[in-house]
Amino acid sequence: MTTGTEPEVIESEIYGTVVEAVKKNLVGTGLTALRIGPSGIPGSSVDVVTQDKDSMIAHEVAEGAEVPINLEALSTFNLKPVKYGIRPLITKEMIEDAKWDMVQRNLQESGYTMAKQLDTLLMEQIIAGAAANSTNHIVSGGAAITVANITAAIAFLEADDHVATDMIIHPEIAGDIRNIDTFVEADKAGVTDPSQRLIGTIFGMRVWVTTNGTVSAAGTTYYAFIIDRNHALCLAEKRPVTVERYNDVTRDLSGVAVTARWKARYLRPEACAYVSTT
Repeated sequence: MTTGTEPEVIESEIYGTVVEAVKKNLVGTGLTALRIGPSGIPGSSVDVVTQDKDSMIAHEVAEGAEVPINLEALSTFNLKPVKYGIRPLITKEMIEDAKWDMVQRNLQESGYTMAKQLDTLLMEQIIAGAAANSTNHIVSGGAAITVANITAAIAFLEADDHVATDMIIHPEIAGDIRNIDTFVEADKAGVTDPSQRLIGTIFGMRVWVTTNGTVSAAGTTYYAFIIDRNHALCLAEKRPVTVERYNDVTRDLSGVAVTARWKARYLRPEACAYVSTT
């Protein structure tokens, strides 16, 4: 905590409640097809083996002829978790003078920050997966998303025998969709509880709205991710979010170290597609 912020948290200067910062909707971890925990990663990394589609063939066999040998083909990729962390420090004076547990509040915010980082990693892998396809599962929309854009992205998945189960969109795209006549009526959009992050269904897909990972770094491109949640994403988690509380006696500071070791990746690239708009 810097000196410039200290007056804002002293009991004599402010109210006894803290107004929570606006939080982003985080949806990525709930859409992960494969999540490998510490026990599944015996070393520093883990090899994920996937079955190649249609690699076995049934042959026509003549009477008395030998049945051909055929084995499934497999592919492998490696996931090596990387460490992420955050370490807030608070002066003892801040702890003594504040009207709430400053360490606990910073711990809560650190937990959210770590969750947001993991969510971002997963969203980035949807983009990477869509681009990794030989046909590039990417639909370039215009200033606003259209029904044709959505159905084109769905068609990419279906052409590879996947089912489009979920659509993750930026609020800018959600606004476009709410203005498309096809989806205006609640029975068509499937909206049953607008207060939830899950805002409805479109063409059988569950629709999620979030600003996390659905806009480019420049803020000029918005994304609508379309995935088959059963095959799109995987996560290797060597160390779940871990919290260690400590004191720095020499500087009269208290703090927490929050760390985790993760590696996110697309599981099957053909299960990922996205629409981009401006």
